[in-house]
Amino acid sequence: MSSRPPRTAADLTRLVGSQTIYYGAVSVDLTLTSLAGLRLAPTPLLATLPLTLITGFGLLASVAAGLLTARYGYRAVMAMGGGCAVAGGLLAMTAVYAHAFWLLCVATSLLGAYRSTGGYIRYLAADLAPDGRKERSLSIVMYGGLIAAFLGPFAALAASRAFPVEFAGSYALVAVLGLAAVPLALTVSREPRPVPPPAGAGGGGGAQAPATFTESRGNPNFVAALVLLPLSGALMTLVMAIGPLANAHAHHSSATGAALIQWHLVGMFAPALISGELMRRIGPWHTALTGIGITLLGGFAGASGDSAAAMMGAMVCAGVGWNFTYLAGTAFLVRSYATGRGSRLQAAVEGATGAVSVVASLLSATAFDTLGWRMSGVLVLAVAGPLLMWQFRYGRRNATAADALDLSAVSARAVVGEA
Repeated sequence: MSSRPPRTAADLTRLVGSQTIYYGAVSVDLTLTSLAGLRLAPTPLLATLPLTLITGFGLLASVAAGLLTARYGYRAVMAMGGGCAVAGGLLAMTAVYAHAFWLLCVATSLLGAYRSTGGYIRYLAADLAPDGRKERSLSIVMYGGLIAAFLGPFAALAASRAFPVEFAGSYALVAVLGLAAVPLALTVSREPRPVPPPAGAGGGGGAQAPATFTESRGNPNFVAALVLLPLSGALMTLVMAIGPLANAHAHHSSATGAALIQWHLVGMFAPALISGELMRRIGPWHTALTGIGITLLGGFAGASGDSAAAMMGAMVCAGVGWNFTYLAGTAFLVRSYATGRGSRLQAAVEGATGAVSVVASLLSATAFDTLGWRMSGVLVLAVAGPLLMWQFRYGRRNATAADALDLSAVSARAVVGEA
């Protein structure tokens, strides 16, 4: 038996499609849910509760999704996420028609469960990739976000006009996207997974079980992922959340505000066209340094003033910097476990990233109200500066050890065979 199923172009195409659907559905949720909540809530104080439930349930479900992949595999978890999107979209559509706020809350909780599965698409791409192509596959999968950034707003606008009741068509679109995600997930090749040892081989856990936090905490690759992914996600979330508030406060046009978000999203995903090849050439350590450096440039742009150009520079740099750092952090995480053994480590990192991003989102309005736009740029510098120094010193000290502990080319099934 081969150590892993072959990765085909069709598999990668399906995963790009899955990522496009994911970001398309999420963009609809994030754009409309607060407005729908305001329309249906019995009091304005509860208007953001549905959006908070998307985030909160997404955080909890992201950990659960990682643990479920250990038992059922990525394909099943991705398909279950699509099912949650279908149910959540239909319930939200019903809630809008019935003017039922609490039903909308139930619906957005299900949509949060779907949101939690999106990060695992890239891990499946890495598991299916042949040796030497994992980083490139990670980058290609991110093309889905770029496609969604361009097509999502137009699709959401068209859907919003498809039904006489406001928001109903957009939530119907979410349900359709979730339905499309299910067959895409189920038709991807089976991923390598830990398998039980032969009868009489002596034991259950052992090397073939999913890698644990305890055995990986000394691996520099895992440490780098656990630092880079949460902090880069928090910085990107902070800037993305503050940008529209600052735009309105500076009395720029709503068209400028829309352009800020659109080009921020383009900045998040367009670099995938080159970032995978760049990482192959310079390695994840230097790719992470590049990403953090670009984030710092965005902090300087934000601190320089509240003109439209300064805001655009800050938003684009936040997106581009996140892309490089996110890709490098994911590469570090993939290197920290043998192929097919990463579910628990993925759950830990996804949970930490979600938790830190939730805090950044919740604090963004307070940070802007207290500090203003320029000082928010200084706050980015205050976080990204030390992160850059840590990455430089930690990478210089541990790069050789990290390369020696790169487990990504080892198959779980191969490990079992050696046991």
